[in-house]
Amino acid sequence: MLKTPRRNIAIVSCLTILASLLCLSQTLPAQKPSLPDFFNQKQAGTAGKSASKAEVSVSLLPQDAKAGDTVTLSLTMLIPDGSYSYSTNPTFGGATKFVIEEAKGLTAVDQHFNADHPPKTVFEPLFGKEIEKYTKSVIWTRRFKVNADVKDPSQVLIKGQMLYQVCDAKNCVPSQFAFTETLSGKQESAPLSLTIVPERRKVPDPLSLNFELEPSAANPEKLVDLKITMKLNDPEFHTFALDQDKTQAGLPTHIEIFKLEGLKAVSRQFTANPEPEEENHDDIHQRTHYNEVTWTRQFERLPDAKEIGLEGKLTYQICNKGSCRRPMPIEFQLGDITNAQPVAMSSLAELSSDSADDDEIIISSEESNRSLGSVLFFAFLGGLILNVMPCVLPVVAIKVMSFVQQAGESRMRIFLLNIFYSLGVLCVFLSLASLAVFAGLGWGGLFQSTKFNIIMACIVYAMGLSMLGVFEIPVPGMVGSAAGGQQKEGLTGAFLTGILATLLATPCSGPFLGPVLAWSVQQTPQITYLVWLVMGLGMASPYLVFSVFPNAIKLLPKPGMWMVRFKEFSGIVLMGAVIFIISFLDESLTIPVLIMLLGITTGLWMIGSLYSHSSPMRLKMTVRVMALLLTAGICYFGYNMSQKSTNDLPWVPFNAQELKKLRSENRTVLIDFSAEWCLSCKSNEKFALNTPETLEMVQKYDVVPMYADYTDESPAIKEWLDKFESISIPLTVIFPANRPNKPIIIRDVYTQSTLLSALKEAVDESPTDKPPTKQAMVSTRSTKTD
Repeated sequence: MLKTPRRNIAIVSCLTILASLLCLSQTLPAQKPSLPDFFNQKQAGTAGKSASKAEVSVSLLPQDAKAGDTVTLSLTMLIPDGSYSYSTNPTFGGATKFVIEEAKGLTAVDQHFNADHPPKTVFEPLFGKEIEKYTKSVIWTRRFKVNADVKDPSQVLIKGQMLYQVCDAKNCVPSQFAFTETLSGKQESAPLSLTIVPERRKVPDPLSLNFELEPSAANPEKLVDLKITMKLNDPEFHTFALDQDKTQAGLPTHIEIFKLEGLKAVSRQFTANPEPEEENHDDIHQRTHYNEVTWTRQFERLPDAKEIGLEGKLTYQICNKGSCRRPMPIEFQLGDITNAQPVAMSSLAELSSDSADDDEIIISSEESNRSLGSVLFFAFLGGLILNVMPCVLPVVAIKVMSFVQQAGESRMRIFLLNIFYSLGVLCVFLSLASLAVFAGLGWGGLFQSTKFNIIMACIVYAMGLSMLGVFEIPVPGMVGSAAGGQQKEGLTGAFLTGILATLLATPCSGPFLGPVLAWSVQQTPQITYLVWLVMGLGMASPYLVFSVFPNAIKLLPKPGMWMVRFKEFSGIVLMGAVIFIISFLDESLTIPVLIMLLGITTGLWMIGSLYSHSSPMRLKMTVRVMALLLTAGICYFGYNMSQKSTNDLPWVPFNAQELKKLRSENRTVLIDFSAEWCLSCKSNEKFALNTPETLEMVQKYDVVPMYADYTDESPAIKEWLDKFESISIPLTVIFPANRPNKPIIIRDVYTQSTLLSALKEAVDESPTDKPPTKQAMVSTRSTKTD
C-alpha cells in the first residue's frame, strides 16, 4: 500500500509545485540573432530567386477638399499569394517605413501611418523573435489637414516614399514606392478595379475577390465587362454556382447590381468561367467552384456618358469537407456613381431573406432544419463521448480509482464528491462559453496560447510523476490517494479534477461537437450558454448518475494491486499527453521546456525520496529548501534560454557579394562567424554583441552587422575563415569604412569593451594610412579579400 503524506508535507509539496510552475508565467521565444532581410536574401545561396513583388497604389482623398478640411493619404499594398510584408513596428529592423519628404499646404493630424487591420504576430525561428506580418493586403493611412491659407487646392502637394519588404518562404525583396499626390479640386470617383480580402471577426477568409470594369474584347469602344473573380487560397474549400439548388446543402452565389452610371445591361445574367463542377454526395447534388472562378456580365456604355460606374453586392458561401461558413455579403463600388439611379436585381439566383440570415449556419440540409431540442440532444451526447477521448482518459482513470475507494462510504459523501466533480466540469464549460461569446475564442482556443500549453504540460507532467510513484500529489482524490486507499477524497480534489479533465478535453473534438459548436456561436448569448451548459452536463452525466445511484459503485472491481498497476500505466499515458501538448509549441521552445521539466523532476524526486515520514523536521525542511532552490535554478536556466532579447543587432545573413558591395560603398561592416553549437560564440553574442551599448554604436555609425552561420558546414564560410587564417570560431571581423582592405580581427572570447574599442577604431575618420591601434585580443592584418 502507498504511504500517505502528513498535512505539513502536503502544504510544502503544493508550494514546491507552484514555485516550479511560476517560472513559466513569462515564457518567451528562444533567442537567436535577428536576421532582417535588407539585401534580397534570407540565407546564402538564394541569390537570383526573388519573391513576387507587391502592388502598391496611393490616393489623397477627398480630391475636392478645401482649406480647413481633413484629407487622408492612403497607400494600398496587395501582397502576392504565399508572400508577406512586415508591420511598422520599429523594434524589427525589416519593418515597413514611411518617409514624408514634402507636405505643401498640409499639416499632419496623425503622428504615424495606421493600418486598416492588425498584423498577425508569429514566432519566426530565423529571427528568434515574434514578428508582425501582413498577408493578402493592407491599407496604410495618415490624415492631414489642409492649411487655412490654401486658396487653390491644386497648390497642395505631398511627396514621400514607402520602404518595405516582400518575403516568401525563401527570401525577401526590399523595395521602395515613391509617391507624389496633389488635390484636383474635383470629386474623385472610385477606381475601376477593386480587390477585397473578406474577414470574419478580424480573421480573413481563405480567398480574395477582385471586382473590375474593363472594355469588352467583343467591342471595346462600346461594351464594358464587369468581372468578379474569386480566388480560393485553400484547395479544400469551394464555393457554389449561381444556379446551385439551395435545398441541396449549399447556398448559391448571389450577385446584385444596385446602381448604374453611364451603363445599360446587355446580358441578363452572369456567366461563370470555368463552368461549375458537378458533385454528388449520396442523395445530395451540388454545383461547385474550386481554386478560381470569374463571373462576367456585359454592359453597354451610353453614348452621352462622361463617367461610368456601378454599385452592387456579392453574397457567397464557402465550405470544405467538414463544414460550411455562413453566407458572407460583400458590397462593392466601381467608377463614378454620383448621378447613378437604382436598378432592379440583375442576377438569376434569388437569395431569400431567410436563407441569408446572418445567424444561420448551414452544414447540411438536414442540420439547417434541426430544432433547438435536437441541437441540445447532440450537445449532450457529444459531451458524454468526451469522457472516452484520448485527451481525457488518463484523468477519467483517476475518477475510476476514486469510485472504487468511495465504495462503502456514506451516500451523502458520495453524492457530494460527484457533485463537486461535476461543478468543476460545468465551471470550465461556462467559462469557455464566455470566451466564445465575448472574445470569439472557440473550442480548443486555449491551446493557441503558448503560456497555457506550457503550464498544462507541467501540471500533467507532475501528475504523471505522482502516478509513477516519484511523489504523492497531496490534494486528496487527485492522483495517488485513491490507489493507496489510505486517504479519503476531498471535495476540493474532486472539483479540481473536474476542471483538469475538461481542460484536457479542449484539444479533442468528438463526434457531433463540430456542427453543434459552429451552430451555437452564431446564436444569441443565451442560446450559446445553454448549448455549452448542456454539453458540460453530458460530460459530467456519468458522475451525476453515481451520485444519484451510489450503489452502482459496488459494481466496480474491489480495491487491490490492480489499482497500483493501473495508476502506473495511467502515468505513462500522461507522459504521452505531455508530448502531445509540447507538440503544440514552437520548436525553439522545446529544449527550454524540457529543461524546466527536468527541474520539476529533480525537486519532486528530492521531496519524495530523500526523507521519510519519520525523519527529523530539520532534515525535511533542509531537503525541501534545497529542492526548491535547485528547481528554481534549473527552471531559471530554461527560462533564460527562451528569453527574447530586445537588444539584438539588426543582423543580415553573410553574403560575399553583398559584403563586396558594402565595402565599395565605404560602409563599416561587422561580421560574426558563429554557430549554434559554439558556446563561446553564444557568450560573445550575449555579453558583447547583442547589448544596448553595441546596438547604440551600430545604429549611430550605420554599421552593417552580418551573421555568418557555420552551424552546418558551409564551404563559402570556410573559405572566408581560411582568408582570416582561422581554423576555429568564434571570430569577429570588422571592415572599417575608411580602410576596407585592412579589417580588424577579434578572435575567441572577448569582452564588450574590446568590441566597442574596435568599433570606435573602425569608425574613426582619421586618414586611411593611419596604422591601426593594437588592442588586447584584437589583431589587425592586411588580408587579401575579394
